[in-house]
Amino acid sequence: ATTDNLINAASSVLAPKLDREKGDSVTDHQVFLDHARKYEKEFMEDMRALGVREPDVLTRVTEYLPQIIAFIAKLVERKMAYASSGSVYLSLDAFRDAGHHYRKLSGGSGSTSAAEMAEGEGALAAGGGGEKRNANDFVLWKASKPGEPAWESPWGPGRPGWHIECSVVASDILGNNMDIHSGGEDLKFPHHDNEIAQSEACGLGVCAMANGNNGSSNVANQWVNYFTHTGHLHIEGLKMSKSLKNFITIRQALEQNSSRLLRLLFLLAGGWGQPLNYLQQ
Repeated sequence: ATTDNLINAASSVLAPKLDREKGDSVTDHQVFLDHARKYEKEFMEDMRALGVREPDVLTRVTEYLPQIIAFIAKLVERKMAYASSGSVYLSLDAFRDAGHHYRKLSGGSGSTSAAEMAEGEGALAAGGGGEKRNANDFVLWKASKPGEPAWESPWGPGRPGWHIECSVVASDILGNNMDIHSGGEDLKFPHHDNEIAQSEACGLGVCAMANGNNGSSNVANQWVNYFTHTGHLHIEGLKMSKSLKNFITIRQALEQNSSRLLRLLFLLAGGWGQPLNYLQQ
């Protein structure tokens, strides 16, 4: 009941104002853990309702903080990352000089625009401009502000960046190389591109020869063999989003359709890599 009361209070129109004024008074990690467990429980209930089997392994980022910190420390030791003002960033210049290619999935020159950085990193990109050696460097460990979740680290109290936990958890469970990695089309960049960069910078993957920017030959790594990206879900022809208020939950969809029908819809309609248009009729 306490968690439900907290969720309801956080949904209030006054929540942003209260967070700005009182957010730094929240220091108990259990508040954040209870919030996450509530939605984890609902997600697993939704998967069971759809007839989706439970995963062989269920992992949580908060249970991997020592491994995440050790992974980042290894990147710093290899001079692929650097600390700045309590945060740690991956150095894309060092990454390229070692013979690696950045943005393998999304292509292009490997440069990231300010708009792409803001879209991809969100709050993690805020205030990082003066801390970075290269504007395209992305955060591995972010110094926490008062009221934000924080764990002790060699660089001061902070929290993991958006991408780092995936590399750490996946390599712990699956080993040095992954055959197939999946996700939505919107995760191709920056999330999956940055996962590849930090993993291969840390030495994960199958070794292959590559040429560095200085013309020398280096050993590069391929962390993932194949990526598959699913298309966006559209509702009545428009991309589903909260801002458009055309958001349909799994529970709402199951009120009008059987779980088998929904599974067939996602499996067969348009192909897994294409956008799916959901129409009730």
